[in-house]
Amino acid sequence: MEDLQNHRIGYEATGCPRNSPTLNKCMERAIQYYISYMYSGTINDRTTVPSLDPLTLPDAILIENDDVVSRFSNRQTTGFRNMYITDVRSDITRLEFYFKFHISAIDTRGSYHAEIRFPTPSKVAEWSQMTYSIRNSSIQMQLKGYTYESDDRVYLKVNVTDWSQQIGDHTVGFRWFTMSGNYSQFSERFEEIRGRDILPVVERDLMHSLQDRFQRLLNEILRLAPFERFFPTVY
Repeated sequence: MEDLQNHRIGYEATGCPRNSPTLNKCMERAIQYYISYMYSGTINDRTTVPSLDPLTLPDAILIENDDVVSRFSNRQTTGFRNMYITDVRSDITRLEFYFKFHISAIDTRGSYHAEIRFPTPSKVAEWSQMTYSIRNSSIQMQLKGYTYESDDRVYLKVNVTDWSQQIGDHTVGFRWFTMSGNYSQFSERFEEIRGRDILPVVERDLMHSLQDRFQRLLNEILRLAPFERFFPTVY
């Protein structure tokens, strides 16, 4: 524990020297420390950023056509506290970064709702608790940074310019169902839209949401201190 505390003090006090031959390794250790010990978003007693685990995601429309619409709302993803950064590359002069992560398991839970869109005597819909589970996956992201001034200090901001993932096993599960209206007349239609075709839809939306949330979280962290604090020049 003492060693971990020293690492934390070291990262906060000295950052990762941008002219060091071990810059990438320093960034790897600092990022892994954040994932393992600051995933809740608490940096210290006075400073917080959005949580990494659980990671709150926006509501999503999964299927929408002329006769039916389905939504996945109140979503939270857990499991990122156990991910590992496996590769870091950087060109600090061009402010370009590449990160690769391995994630053994993440689960996204939320509320599932589907309803018939065309007029019926009473609302026909179903509700459920939905879980999308991914096992043994990896994420790679490339970032392009730029500096800006605020209060006479220079800060770094990044944009995700490329994002890809490799997913091992993944499943969608539903915990229970509540129905309304003349449900039996449309039950096959409901089963069809939450059948096997829902997997690529959920996966595509989840990865888009994760890309957006990771970029926001990175920039929230980078706002905490000037560029020179994160990447000092050591002579």
